[in-house]
Amino acid sequence: MREIEGSKPSSLGRRLPFARLSRRWLIVMGAVVAVALGAALAPWTFSTSALLEEISGQLNSSSGLFIAAKGRSTFSVLPRPHITIDSIAFADPTAALTIEAERLHGNVLLLPLLAGRLEIADIELVRPAIEIDLDRKPMSAAGAAVRAAAARPSTAAAEKADRARLGGVAIVSGAAHVKYAGGEETLRDIEASLDWRTVGSPATLDLAFSWRGERPRGTLWVLKPGALLRGEQTAVTVRLDSDSLRAEAEGFGQLGPKPRYMGRLTASSPSLRHALALANVSAPLPGPFENVQLSAKASVGLRDFQLTDLKLSADDNEFEGSFGLRHEGDKPIVHATLASNYVSLKPMVADLPSLSGADGQWSRDAFVLPDIQNADVDLRLSATRARVLRLNLEDAALSLLLRGGRLELALAEAAAYKGTVKGRAIFAANAAGALEFHANAQLTGVDAGALAWDAAARPDLGGALDANFTLDATGDSVAQLMRDLDGRATLTLSEGEVDGIDLERALRRIDKRPLSSAMDIRSGHSLVDRASATIKIVKGTANIEDGQAHGPGFALAFAGQARIPERSLAMKAQANEADAAGKPREKGVQIGFDLSGAWDDPVFAPDAAALIKRSGAAAPLLPRVEPEPGAAKER
Repeated sequence: MREIEGSKPSSLGRRLPFARLSRRWLIVMGAVVAVALGAALAPWTFSTSALLEEISGQLNSSSGLFIAAKGRSTFSVLPRPHITIDSIAFADPTAALTIEAERLHGNVLLLPLLAGRLEIADIELVRPAIEIDLDRKPMSAAGAAVRAAAARPSTAAAEKADRARLGGVAIVSGAAHVKYAGGEETLRDIEASLDWRTVGSPATLDLAFSWRGERPRGTLWVLKPGALLRGEQTAVTVRLDSDSLRAEAEGFGQLGPKPRYMGRLTASSPSLRHALALANVSAPLPGPFENVQLSAKASVGLRDFQLTDLKLSADDNEFEGSFGLRHEGDKPIVHATLASNYVSLKPMVADLPSLSGADGQWSRDAFVLPDIQNADVDLRLSATRARVLRLNLEDAALSLLLRGGRLELALAEAAAYKGTVKGRAIFAANAAGALEFHANAQLTGVDAGALAWDAAARPDLGGALDANFTLDATGDSVAQLMRDLDGRATLTLSEGEVDGIDLERALRRIDKRPLSSAMDIRSGHSLVDRASATIKIVKGTANIEDGQAHGPGFALAFAGQARIPERSLAMKAQANEADAAGKPREKGVQIGFDLSGAWDDPVFAPDAAALIKRSGAAAPLLPRVEPEPGAAKER
């Protein structure tokens, strides 16, 4: 035990010289490093001009920008080597880009520094004011990116250009003023970072800024920026997140003479119209386009935008198909082919002015016509089921054409109410600024009862309806259109019925109970084998001609006028007793009646004098017709 204890001092004594030697070597090595570092730092520590010259040269070589430092410059080693320059400015030779920052903070690479070289790893610009003029030719051949773009693909020059070192750039609390083709935009509170180590290595840009009351955030990632600049395809990802629009694109992009992006695009917007308005884009959208969700394969160039394999939902409608946008000169040309299992057209007509005013009459509010001269649109829509306001259609083929300020809405054909429907409406502004309107429609074999209920919530009519309409009008308000309305219509009803009037019963009982026939005619319903009428409209007055109807026990003839501007009706009708087939009897009884007043609630008035005359008991109530003087003497 003693031997062991006594051996310890001997062992420690043998180690101490080596420990002292190791510490000496560490001190010597530290001194050498310090001397080397001091020697390397000496030019930059004691020569501000050398520091600025080296930094300016590197930044000019990588960016092509000229640098001017107006404030003081400092170089620090701890906590890591870095430089700080106050009041620094950057400028492109053509003044397409100028930057004035309150401060530049740059981190320096350590290993090159030990060799006496000052290499900037990344820089941070504090509160820079950026001016961008897109109308000027940007950049110069001095920048690394420009040199990479000028190199021919797959050459030694391209490989060399891709090896050029860049670094990272951050912007803190920046502002940018962008000028373009007579317009300008201002971006505030810019926070951005660009990580791009060499021209050929992947680059990532993260950006956030305040603009027009919103704060968009975006990310751009490019796999091979050098190849992109030379017009070669490379993988590209773009993300945008703002209150008005969220979008993500993943695919391949290329620059050069024919820049293009091709890939998958997804986007969403609470209001596409609002998002486009923020960007000063006036789009003739058929509807508000709210709650938009979009997914498609995209092909985007400078003057065209194509979407295929498109899935779109907007205004609670869902579509599939394709969409295209191209430019002819300054005019955008839009074309789309869409399909839907069910579509409600109510949002698409939401912007149309109200037909009636608060007083229940036609609206006298002047039209505010949109400027639709500057775009052409060709939209085709097929829908398994479609709803237009209260009307239901099946297998509908719809189209919207806008060309030269002329808007055409067409229903090529649709199944509706057991029949078929087709129609077309054309709208255009004339030289005086008034609206010109032309329309035509055709209904074949339509269930009149179901149509009347859906269109006006009135169950008064039934049968198979065939109809043709042609309408023309010009005006600056709905009321003016109605006063100017011209047109023609033909109506035919087969195998139907009319509620609220029983002609057969009234004619059958008129001889026995003529006065009660006035009550009989207003109850029950009349079966109609066939009814028809021709309507000619001239300046808002609809003349009803050749009106006739026949059914079991009656034959009816009617004519009159409808004053469309006043929404009033004045018709006269005469019902004749007929056989079961509706053929008038030679000496059958007759009933005449008028239908007049507001067409929302017309007044039915039978020929009271004729009914009283048939009643023996009531005949004395009629005024006595005195014979003319001298008539008895002549007899």
